Amino acid sequence: MTSPGAPDFASPYAPAPVGALLTPPPPTPPRRPLGAVGLVLAILAGVVASGVAGFASFRVAERAGAEFVARGGQSVDWRLLSPVRDMVLLAEIAFWSGTVLGVAAFVIGIVATARNLGRGPAIAAIVIAALGPFVFAIVVFIAVASGAGELVGAAV
Repeated sequence: MTSPGAPDFASPYAPAPVGALLTPPPPTPPRRPLGAVGLVLAILAGVVASGVAGFASFRVAERAGAEFVARGGQSVDWRLLSPVRDMVLLAEIAFWSGTVLGVAAFVIGIVATARNLGRGPAIAAIVIAALGPFVFAIVVFIAVASGAGELVGAAV
């Protein structure tokens, strides 16, 4: 029992006011765009540069391949590439820009992964940048083979 004059409960309870903010909202996490930057660079290096080089390689094989085959393919005379020098230059620019962008994407991906600045996109950037040279080589090989195939189909 309780003593006379004492309340019937141990501590008073007051309900929370309606519409009151009981706790502050959690802070929004800061944006971490470094991993996304690495991913964009990796896509530019692995996909866009490979596509441009594949297009240029196809045109080079299509136009200069006939002269190469006509000479028997025994010796390489670099003057054969003179009529397609614009496409050769485009392929070379795609190669070097893909190399620079791929290395930058790889390094940025490693830094972003180590510092936890967008770890998911950073890991994707590392993988795409590491596979980029293989994609580039396969695309160029297929494009040259297709360009030479156009030549063979025309001769038959």
